[in-house]
Amino acid sequence: MKTSKIFALLFCLIFILGGCASSPVNGGDKGYVKIFRKEKIDPCKVAVMPFKNEVKTDANAGEKVANIVYSAFVSAGVDVVLPGEVNNLMVGRHFFPYQNIPDTFLLFLRNNMGVGLVVAGRVIEYKPYGGGSRYPEIKIWIEGISTKTGRRVFTGYIVHRGDDYRKILEFGVVKSVARLLFVSTDELVKKLQEAGIKCLEKR
Repeated sequence: MKTSKIFALLFCLIFILGGCASSPVNGGDKGYVKIFRKEKIDPCKVAVMPFKNEVKTDANAGEKVANIVYSAFVSAGVDVVLPGEVNNLMVGRHFFPYQNIPDTFLLFLRNNMGVGLVVAGRVIEYKPYGGGSRYPEIKIWIEGISTKTGRRVFTGYIVHRGDDYRKILEFGVVKSVARLLFVSTDELVKKLQEAGIKCLEKR
């Protein structure tokens, strides 16, 4: 009788834990997305700038994160300037990712490349699985700037660990930092679209 009760309790515990798959489980830093203006992307095109890298253990973390943010917008059906074109333009106009984006640069992107939204940010933490880290960890600050007004449309602070998506035991745990980045940025893009920050519908 006692054995059956123990199994019943274990089953209930598994069921409860299994329903907690999508919410972060850590009590540390919390991420957020702040929407300043619910406006459409017009023109309907996004340029993702190289992210400033504040990680000392990976010199290419800024470029890796920017490429995955680019992929997240592409997956959402948004027209995005190719990363190589953005880099070439920045070099040609002597602009670097650690600088504030000047209005003249925003105007150039709008008038010459049809860009309505510029996305930039900083990589604060980038820890792959292994090497002393049980789960991959990321901390990224990101912002979207309208090329029409030069003002921030949104800011976001993405904070995740691989076990944020745990279902039960190790099931659901994300052990690839690239996968963790893509899932996190995909969530960000969906939140922006839900808030009305999306392309104008063609009529």
